[in-house]
Amino acid sequence: MQNTSNLSAAAPVNDALVLIVDDNKVNIAIIQRMLKRKGYRVATAYTGKEALAQVAEEKPDVILLDVMMPVMDGFETCRVLKSQEDTSDIPIIFLSALDDTESKVKGFDVGGVDYITKPFHEPEVMARVNVQVRMRLLEQEQLRNIDALKELNEEKDKMMQIVSHDLRSPLGGIKGLAEILRDGEEAQDAQTVREFSTMMCTSVESLIGLVNDLLDLAKIESGAMSLNLSEFELRELALSCVESLQMIALSKGVNIVMEFGDADIVIRGDRPKLMQVLNNLLSNAVKFTPQGQSVYFTIKERGDEIEVVLRDTGIGIPSELLPHLFEKFGRHQRPGTNGEKGTGLGMPIVKRFVKLHGGSIDVHSVEQEGSTFTISVPRTARSVEDSGELSPTALEI
Repeated sequence: MQNTSNLSAAAPVNDALVLIVDDNKVNIAIIQRMLKRKGYRVATAYTGKEALAQVAEEKPDVILLDVMMPVMDGFETCRVLKSQEDTSDIPIIFLSALDDTESKVKGFDVGGVDYITKPFHEPEVMARVNVQVRMRLLEQEQLRNIDALKELNEEKDKMMQIVSHDLRSPLGGIKGLAEILRDGEEAQDAQTVREFSTMMCTSVESLIGLVNDLLDLAKIESGAMSLNLSEFELRELALSCVESLQMIALSKGVNIVMEFGDADIVIRGDRPKLMQVLNNLLSNAVKFTPQGQSVYFTIKERGDEIEVVLRDTGIGIPSELLPHLFEKFGRHQRPGTNGEKGTGLGMPIVKRFVKLHGGSIDVHSVEQEGSTFTISVPRTARSVEDSGELSPTALEI
């Protein structure tokens, strides 16, 4: 169907389907020729019953319906169509040699939207058909916009529930620890103060991460996110990510195996965004890998593309969750092997940042065996504009 935003007031709507219902084959031939010359698709029926069968098979954008037909006339056919929920919104223009006011009023009473009298004049026929088709397309677009707004509102409510919960927990912890340090005897013990301060810093870092993720996602979806390109050595960036997560991995008994090669890999991209991508994927790999298992971090050059692979030997992703992996606040959210929690924002941001670089991300996962994330990015980022698409480029179970 044509985009309604490009429709002028007088232009025909190409590719729209018009059903002509008339027991006179000559009349059908005349109107069919008019419509096809203007780019409309045309279906035909010679009786009211044939028209009902045609509409059940493919919903037309408008119906041109003869009044005087045997067995079931146009008025009765219109009544039936308007009584059915799935066809009641199709605009019906009556065709008739009757030009009296009573017939026209009856046509409008049973649900018709317009009236064309015989003999037909092409400019009049086309003008009336164009108007009704454009109005129908606009109505359909409005309904789609309403549905989209409902989805956005539901998403907003869900986001507020999740964010309020994730904000409340660390804020409550910080408040409780601060009150103890302010009012309790624990403030006299330096070791306790250090322990409480460490816990407060961890909570603050969690809050900052949540806020940053929300801001990043808001920028991406508003189209305000762009790349700040520079040249840098990718292995050095990857090593920084490993070092920042090494203590967490060691505390869980998870080994990070790096396979970076010896040669420098200089790329041109947005260093902070790619670092966030690698940090998110690596932290998730550690998060979902149990004690005693390993995470494998590999970087390879493949012509003009750089391939980054993060493979864990963890719990894997259930088949029913895998298609939702890159959805915001999606059903993929699960606690890690030590009960670690997340907001569900990391993976959507990873997908968007990779796509902004003109790259792709593939995911392969088997439950209880592990997951493999493969990122391919051009050596020089192409600054691809984000389209809002969240689905992964490839998913396998």
